[in-house]
Amino acid sequence: MAKPFSDAFYHSKAWGRAREDALKRDSYLCQRCLAGGEITPATMVHHIEELTPANIDNPDITCGLDNLVSLCDLCHKKTHGWARAGATRQGLAFDADGNLICLAE
Repeated sequence: MAKPFSDAFYHSKAWGRAREDALKRDSYLCQRCLAGGEITPATMVHHIEELTPANIDNPDITCGLDNLVSLCDLCHKKTHGWARAGATRQGLAFDADGNLICLAE
């Protein structure tokens, strides 16, 4: 999910072009899965150096192919730490009855 400082960037033509260029370069395959010997379609393009308010105007960071890698949804979530066993989002989980609960930190 885009953060407020990067929302406009992710709706820009520059990002659309860079995203498509990264997917083409990576043959539309998840590079993390591919490194593990699996063939999985890529649905996301990940910034290796994460975008911050300090670098959002740096085209080498935002659109440079050296800073982009194609990933599947699950690998993108794992890369960000969003995919955890039994959790829907960081800090949330389902109890034995299927109720959504907050995990104690």
